[in-house]
Amino acid sequence: MNVALFGATGTTGRFVLEEALARGHKVGVLVRDPDRLDIDHENLESNVGDVLDPDTVEKTIVGTDAVVSVLGAGMGRTTLRTDGTRTIVEAMQRLGVRRLISQSVFGLGESSERLPLHWKLLVKPVFLRNAYRDHASQEAVVATSGLDWTITRPVSLRHTEPTGRYQDGPAAAMDDITLRIGLTDLARFTLDQLDSDRYLHRRPGISY
Repeated sequence: MNVALFGATGTTGRFVLEEALARGHKVGVLVRDPDRLDIDHENLESNVGDVLDPDTVEKTIVGTDAVVSVLGAGMGRTTLRTDGTRTIVEAMQRLGVRRLISQSVFGLGESSERLPLHWKLLVKPVFLRNAYRDHASQEAVVATSGLDWTITRPVSLRHTEPTGRYQDGPAAAMDDITLRIGLTDLARFTLDQLDSDRYLHRRPGISY
């Protein structure tokens, strides 16, 4: 499959990129700093530019079968996730590419009820308030796009060995979650959605 990946040099993106190449996908990425992309692979095509630039975004997507977006922007006050996602969605609409996997965050919508008390009272409204606000707007852009979308909602990311044993799906159906997920397991779950319509137009959480 030909896949366009946005956020390839970020925390999640590097793992998604390595897993996609290991699965035999041809991957096109858009990076601002090519020095941060230290992977050389025959199935990797790198474009240099900004996710807010429609021309370079369209160049990255053209000829692909699906788009995976794992854009990150830290905890600062920003609308990069929202604005970048909007640029990606509009390019997909112009090009007729329909499948989109977009990464958000656990704790939005119905999944907020599954957060522990300290997350509800401190982490989300204080430390991560800007990120949650941006992710909420990002989700709205995706959900109203008319595309074949899946929004993944991972919990706190960890550099741990993959286990293949995690919970995914509606937050209400997830029991005794740890609010942690390994990056390799997350990358594999994300790419599994390319060949599945199980979570089409849905927002699954994922956690150990």
